[in-house]
Amino acid sequence: MKRTIELKHVGPKGIVRELLTELIDRLEEKFHHFPDEAVSLHALFQENGSHKLYQTSLTCHIPGHTVAAHVENRDAGLSIRKAFDELERQLDTRHAKMSGKHLRKRTGRLAGIGRELAQAEDESL
Repeated sequence: MKRTIELKHVGPKGIVRELLTELIDRLEEKFHHFPDEAVSLHALFQENGSHKLYQTSLTCHIPGHTVAAHVENRDAGLSIRKAFDELERQLDTRHAKMSGKHLRKRTGRLAGIGRELAQAEDESL
């Protein structure tokens, strides 16, 4: 996986870079079914000093799709973690759609709804 980490106006760069690297390593497990050169991740972390607001933007390019997350928060670590959680959620959704899991889940729900409607009709008669 190609990685790009960009830090803007950040004081302790080593701590932030270490946290980003750790979370990217954890996220890399989600890409085991793609070739390494087909996936790229761009992480941008910046601090707005006058408002003490931290912004984390993640953009992940996977074959056929681009997934992105953008989070602003007053806590640097929380901003980074929330952005990675959002990106991970979107990747899980994308993987479910690619493998067809969302359809199986939906048909089960529809079958349950059909049974409930039939039971309600039987009780009303």
